[in-house]
Amino acid sequence: MENIKIRLFSVWFVTACLLAAAWLFPSTAMAWGRGHLYVIGAGPAGPRTATLQVLDALKQMDVLVAPQKQIDLFAEYAGQKPVLFDPWTDIWDYKGKSMWELDAAELGAFKKERFRIREERVAKIKGLLAKGKDVGLMEYGNPCLYGPSHWYVEQFDPEDVVVIPGMGCDAAAMAALKRSTIPAHDSHFVIQTSPFSLMRWGGKEQGILKNLGKYPSTMIFYMALWKQEALFKVLNGCLPPETPCAVVFWAGYPEKERILRGTVGDMSEKLSKDKEKFMGLLFVGRFLEGKPYENAMIRSQKELGKNNK
Repeated sequence: MENIKIRLFSVWFVTACLLAAAWLFPSTAMAWGRGHLYVIGAGPAGPRTATLQVLDALKQMDVLVAPQKQIDLFAEYAGQKPVLFDPWTDIWDYKGKSMWELDAAELGAFKKERFRIREERVAKIKGLLAKGKDVGLMEYGNPCLYGPSHWYVEQFDPEDVVVIPGMGCDAAAMAALKRSTIPAHDSHFVIQTSPFSLMRWGGKEQGILKNLGKYPSTMIFYMALWKQEALFKVLNGCLPPETPCAVVFWAGYPEKERILRGTVGDMSEKLSKDKEKFMGLLFVGRFLEGKPYENAMIRSQKELGKNNK
């Protein structure tokens, strides 16, 4: 009987230790002697748009992978932790030149070099994980929506990766617009994309946008300001020129956030006069006019009445 009691106590004690480890550590990494790569969705504008989970995770990390700008923004939570490297240097540029400015020979060299750099950086992170260290890769906004951190993440065993969700600039921009993107009037869906994702580089697949234009929807375009003239040329061929649209610049940044409103017909001209050419999210759709939610509810009630007859 005494032996049974001792065994039961041993099982209870081990279980309690494991539960304590799971509670104390951001993962079971240290409990098992191995680390994890944490992809930390830090929001669009620093701690004010970050979740408590993000702030807690930053405090728990052993090493950070982040640009200096984010380290400065989150200094209170990052503390004096070592920074392994800036994950975005030498990924979009080559020898001081943007990848968009490279000639054919430079582009070929750039493609090889960025893979070599990634392999080198991934090896550094894996070395730390093997030593039981938790590494936090800080990502702007939502890491799983146009998050470049996946350039690194996909090189790891999924079991070694933990993603901490973060608020994207889309959420901040929607809040600034104070509108229901869906339900909205008779919209069927919300599209979140970018011009080059939707139509490929150079706008080679414009037919897909023309097909989507047949259905009422809310469209949200990332990275749309870069070549906005080309995008609006296609939009004007797919949508009525009076279709409302808006650009939310620097969404989530209280001191910089602003909204430019217009229509598909006149927004390109308005944007051509604006100094900001990158930090803006483009919204297109009828949700920007009237009372989109109320009208959608009224429409649904009418449809419900017809179906019950």
